[in-house]
Amino acid sequence: MTERPFEALGLSPDADRAYSLLVSTRGVAPAELAGQMGVSAERAQAACGELAARGLARRGRDGRWYPVPPHAGFRPLLSRAQEQLRAGRELLDRLDVEYQRVHQGHRADEVVQVVAGRAAIRRRIEDVRGTARKEVASFVPGSAVAPRETVPGGVRRRVVFERAGLEAAGAFGPPGDPLMSARVAGRLPARLDIADREVALLPPAAEDAADPVMLVVLPGPLLDALTALFDAVWAGGVPLVRRPEAQQPRSALRSRILAMLVSGSTDAAMARSLGVAVRTVQRHVAAMQREAGVDNRIQLVWHAARHGWLDDQPGGHPEGNARRPSG
Repeated sequence: MTERPFEALGLSPDADRAYSLLVSTRGVAPAELAGQMGVSAERAQAACGELAARGLARRGRDGRWYPVPPHAGFRPLLSRAQEQLRAGRELLDRLDVEYQRVHQGHRADEVVQVVAGRAAIRRRIEDVRGTARKEVASFVPGSAVAPRETVPGGVRRRVVFERAGLEAAGAFGPPGDPLMSARVAGRLPARLDIADREVALLPPAAEDAADPVMLVVLPGPLLDALTALFDAVWAGGVPLVRRPEAQQPRSALRSRILAMLVSGSTDAAMARSLGVAVRTVQRHVAAMQREAGVDNRIQLVWHAARHGWLDDQPGGHPEGNARRPSG
């Protein structure tokens, strides 16, 4: 038996305990019941009175309390409780229908807001960026122009540019702010700003649109999807790093390894051609990836091509007339 077997029928804790004790005795005086319950005689008497009022106990001529048989006493209570539950379910169904009628057409407003007009859009963008606490992540499709809006000090910036726009604008690198990093992707689906992963902005594609409209996406599945999209594009993007020519890794061995990477040579083929161990080739490739700030060899080759690391390769064809450096 549970601690409160009849709680759902509305009995108080004392009455609940008292009925179970009455059932196990052949009548009990209030003082005895109080001792068994561990409460005062007044509380025991009150519990018995509650049971009597609910038709669950009676007081005999000898002054002792006796239980009404459980089926006879509780069946009416159970019937009333079942009726109340049925009525509650019907009320819940009616309320749900009413809620759907009133709110269904407006649920989108809870997660997506529309901002219209150039001035209103500009203010909202400035507000969102100005209140960011940790990070602002952005897609910049089209021409490679870094977002003009400022962010509070200490807030990290991550920007993905579109490759076609970047190439049209010429060489571009992030400004000297150490908290800003940029990458390049082949194509971006839309302009996008995400602040602290808590709100996303989808500004109009063209700033000179006649009737510009911006969507503001608040926490929900759509914001989660946009955040996941940014993370995926960022992970596959090529880092933009502006390095002075003097800091580029231009040793003869690394230049030859880089040229062979471009031609598709394997580590084993490069090692044989250069007369070094395979692990030496792998060590130099890993070092160049670190210095370029990239994550894989494809990004390294693209970065090297953009920054002139492949120009003026020494010794003609990379796999011809190979000298045998010691590694």
